[in-house]
Amino acid sequence: MAGGRRPYETTDVTPFGVENRRLRPPDCLGDLQKRAFVDLVTSCPTTQFRRCDLPLLCRWAELTIMAEQAAFEMQQGGMVVTGKEGPRVSPWFTIHRDATRELRALSQRLQLGPRGRTPKAPKTVAGRVSYYEMMDLEGDADDAAN
Repeated sequence: MAGGRRPYETTDVTPFGVENRRLRPPDCLGDLQKRAFVDLVTSCPTTQFRRCDLPLLCRWAELTIMAEQAAFEMQQGGMVVTGKEGPRVSPWFTIHRDATRELRALSQRLQLGPRGRTPKAPKTVAGRVSYYEMMDLEGDADDAAN
């Protein structure tokens, strides 16, 4: 087992009577998008997002629903569809690919996922090297011993 103090975790709770600081979904979102918005906002600490993140969070919710709908349509109709020209890739594949690509970019900007949750590595400053260590590294200690 590794030594050292184990990291601790606290629960982010809004006390009763205090205004909830979580962002609310705007009225311009549809029902499914509002649900995706609320799912994301409630799965992160209250301090994770600020009001300036609202447009990015709305796009996240919209793209999440687009990707889910495209995945559902591909499950129903398959990734390859047959048309007049013969078999071809489903148009839902392109929608799914583009939506997930944009979700990945948004997740980096909003710091979602494991990378956003890990604490930043502390800076490490090199310590002083003693004269004897320097001699040992340079190989002079071996010459003095002989």
